[in-house]
Amino acid sequence: MIRILISFLLFFSFLYASDNNLKLFERVVIVVNGQPVLQSELDIAMQWFGIKDRKGAAKKLIDQILVSQAAEKLGIRVDPREIDDAILRIAKANKIESIEQFKKKLIEQELSFTEFRDLIKRELLIRRYIQVHLRKSLFGGIKEGKLVKTRKVRIIFLSTSNKDFKEKYNYLLKNLKADNFSELAKRYSDDPVTAEKGGLLGEVQKGDLIPELDRQIWEKNVGDIFEVPVKNGIYFVIVESEEEKTLNQEPSGEEIAKKLKNEYQIQLNKLRERAVIEYLDKSLE
Repeated sequence: MIRILISFLLFFSFLYASDNNLKLFERVVIVVNGQPVLQSELDIAMQWFGIKDRKGAAKKLIDQILVSQAAEKLGIRVDPREIDDAILRIAKANKIESIEQFKKKLIEQELSFTEFRDLIKRELLIRRYIQVHLRKSLFGGIKEGKLVKTRKVRIIFLSTSNKDFKEKYNYLLKNLKADNFSELAKRYSDDPVTAEKGGLLGEVQKGDLIPELDRQIWEKNVGDIFEVPVKNGIYFVIVESEEEKTLNQEPSGEEIAKKLKNEYQIQLNKLRERAVIEYLDKSLE
């Protein structure tokens, strides 16, 4: 069994389709906010997290899915090339020289490369969530001496998977204004992380977010309210302000790590509280 030795350092350590000739595990064991989790995904998670206990691995996997979902709702993206680069680094750490060879090794062990790739994507989304969202909200995330243009943005995310999507969408379409955006975000947004902050996404730079959001945010004028449809829902967005500034120097690495770890845990607990998790395999509860 290949033992994955690499871990992603996110300023502190997180210890945390079908492929040809691969035995498939199609049984859904958990559903996380409407996203099904297969037994095969749990098997890969047990290897990745180094946990033999299925229940413990399921908990880690659920947390990973919750944070990656939150990142995607914030418009955070991961380029496919970043995923390939990460997998290649993992392969080389295991003395395998190419992604194709690594894929064959996984298949030999009856593990899905597609689902392993999805797991790595979630790890990278979590990393970006910390760098783009948590780090910026705590420290600004921009080095001293660098003049940057930022825009302060608020969002309301509506998920098309929710039964009340049309009702909420029609209400916001008729009633949403600049002076009530924050209040309605708290009441109607399906993204718990920004909802409690009145939809505040924070200050963003060009390229921080998914193309759909990024393009619109930088094409619109300050004060505009607009819609951005995405695969799993729709965003209402307002650009509150634009500013050029040089931010103060960040605190020490040790202080950053401690604050990020605490803030990450706070946000994860909130995501757990708001999550809808269905255990189809009752032994995992």
